[in-house]
Amino acid sequence: MNDLQRELRRLRKQRGLTQAQVADAIGYVPSAASNWETGRTTPDRATAKKLDEFFAARGGLVRIWEETTQADGVPPWLRDDKQLSERAVSIEVVTPVLVPALLESPLYARYALAEGRPSDPMGAIEELVRVRCSQLDQLGKDVRVFATFPETGLTGVPYPARKEQATHLLERIASDRVRVHMIPSGSILAGVTSPFQIYRLQDGSRVATSEHTNGTIIVNETLGVQRLQDLARTALGSALPADDTFRKLKEISDA
Repeated sequence: MNDLQRELRRLRKQRGLTQAQVADAIGYVPSAASNWETGRTTPDRATAKKLDEFFAARGGLVRIWEETTQADGVPPWLRDDKQLSERAVSIEVVTPVLVPALLESPLYARYALAEGRPSDPMGAIEELVRVRCSQLDQLGKDVRVFATFPETGLTGVPYPARKEQATHLLERIASDRVRVHMIPSGSILAGVTSPFQIYRLQDGSRVATSEHTNGTIIVNETLGVQRLQDLARTALGSALPADDTFRKLKEISDA
């Protein structure tokens, strides 16, 4: 158990709270606090700040978070997805259900977010759409994106969103920054239970992130990254070639 895990447990017990109560207080699923205390996952900086404020730790918990992540050989910027993207040369994205958020068009993003967050007001949804749809443009101009996702993630949404999204992807592909491979309908994306990204950094190293209900998990250990790379290769092996994917997108766009 590292210092961050110990401090989270100490602060929680000092308040007489359950792990589920702590997680709920800062907007996470009940299992999140248990994962943080056992080391199964590590909160990112934003979450560490929320926990620090919740426990009135006056910055002490954030300092421990910084010391712990650095001591583990993981620089703090690796816990910030935006900073990680800025240091990437390429990003490989694999999603089991939807078009990757990095490549979503406004209508598609609005549909996906409204379906996934039914209790959120539309004003909040619109702000999320704006942020999501600006992600790719905020990356460096030389960063390339390789995306693999199921064809049903596109064909299963309402016609206007489907058509706009197909056109949007064609435009991204034309820029030479994006390459897309769709898993054809009827094929199984084996082993991929949640979206993940593999970042190749400027120094040649690779780091991955995996998205779960309790937040984004950073994977920087060699075996973990290799496992996700193997899953990405398997997914790519089940996907249509880039040219066939392009033709499918053109058919949807022109429909």
